[in-house]
Amino acid sequence: MASVTLEKVNKVFGRDHIIKDVDLSIGDGEFVVFVGPSG
Repeated sequence: MASVTLEKVNKVFGRDHIIKDVDLSIGDGEFVVFVGPSG
């Protein structure tokens, strides 16, 4: 299996810096869910 690594993720909408330098590691066998306002 593969693992997932995100480093220094950024997201900008216009002048608004929404996400700044986020790091995330998901190891083999881990289960991750992202849930937002729309469910």
